[in-house]
Amino acid sequence: MGSVVLKRTNLLLEEGKVNKLRRRLRARSNSEAVRIAIDRELAAKEALAALRNLRERGTLKDVFHRLRSDQE
Repeated sequence: MGSVVLKRTNLLLEEGKVNKLRRRLRARSNSEAVRIAIDRELAAKEALAALRNLRERGTLKDVFHRLRSDQE
């Protein structure tokens, strides 16, 4: 893995939501909370894409029929 580069960016965020996020994630700062939330969102999207890829290849079966066809 490469080194992480942090860049200062100004964002307009709802203070109450950021505070709630920071508490839920047990982050030390608002910046850390936002970085964690971004990382988790990106990881979730990658995981879903990988699962869709497996399903399209036929190597993953929805045996419980929980995935609707419009989510594919």
